[in-house]
Amino acid sequence: MTKQSTTLAIALLTASLTAQTVTIFPDEYAAVAEGPFNSPNRPLAGGTSRVQVLYEAVDLAIPSGQQITKIGFRQDGVTTTLDTGRILQLEIRIGYSTFNAATMGTNFANNITTPAVTVFGPAAFTLPSLRDPLNPLVNGRFFITLTTPHTYTPANGNLVVEYLIYGHSGGGTTFNYRLDRGDFYSPVTYGVPGCPRSGGGVPNLTATGHRPGQNYSTSVVTAPGNSFGILLITPGVGFTPPFSLQTMVPGIQPTCLGQVSLAGPLQLSGFTGGTGAISWSFSVPNNAAFNDFVWGSQAAFFDFFAPGGVVVSNGATVVTGVLPRTSILYGGGPPASVLTGAVQRNYNPITFFEHQ
Repeated sequence: MTKQSTTLAIALLTASLTAQTVTIFPDEYAAVAEGPFNSPNRPLAGGTSRVQVLYEAVDLAIPSGQQITKIGFRQDGVTTTLDTGRILQLEIRIGYSTFNAATMGTNFANNITTPAVTVFGPAAFTLPSLRDPLNPLVNGRFFITLTTPHTYTPANGNLVVEYLIYGHSGGGTTFNYRLDRGDFYSPVTYGVPGCPRSGGGVPNLTATGHRPGQNYSTSVVTAPGNSFGILLITPGVGFTPPFSLQTMVPGIQPTCLGQVSLAGPLQLSGFTGGTGAISWSFSVPNNAAFNDFVWGSQAAFFDFFAPGGVVVSNGATVVTGVLPRTSILYGGGPPASVLTGAVQRNYNPITFFEHQ
């Protein structure tokens, strides 16, 4: 091996050993390109202030022992208005807490159960302008590079990032800086289409995302009109690979396929309207046991002139979402004198952590 090739191999090995990984919080937002809300001034645009953001470890997919080197955010992509950046006099500290998003308190010092360490500043940091057509952000994101990388230790508790803003170039007041902000993520997926009713039209089932404490809701259109229907619901199980119903319903169309387990499903019933539409819903208990809970469903309808007298809809699977397991404590004023503040629970400016 030549000297040049040896040098190149060492360089490539070094690069691979120091490769950076970017983890998003909450981790399910890796599948979401845009959150449903925006954060107008948290945590960086609240003026002269002290801000703590608590991130529950259950939603933070950084391996223990990895070094966090950057913290980033992304601009709200629905808003089109330019938000002009500022130069912040900024300090960032990182610590840990035994509190969670629901129990985070209003006292800054009490929330930190493992001493916070300064990882940036105090120093000037220039916030880039958001949605600036002349200087667009790469992937809509920006990062703050930590001057002291932080070794992530989830055994210490939930991560707390504290922002101390001693002032900014706009006079220390709050300003619009609309970052992308998430809510619960409740994906819905669908199976193969149902089978045609007599006279044409295929019953089409749709479902809506939800979280604990909200309704599980489904609706069907283009089913047989003024017909008795049953919604089969399989708690804890999504739809299954399609299977023939011909052994259970003699003469039914081959395209009428079962898409949920028939082993003891829950059932809701009702009559469609004249256009073949019907809706069903029920309340999901506001209990953490239903976080990320899976529901499968499929509807069946009597249709006198259809083969076998029955037609079915497509299947649907819904995963019950979880409110973002993060909260923010904010207090306005010179950081050294801010001892308490106001908590916004489950408030989630989507955050990126670069680590290695």
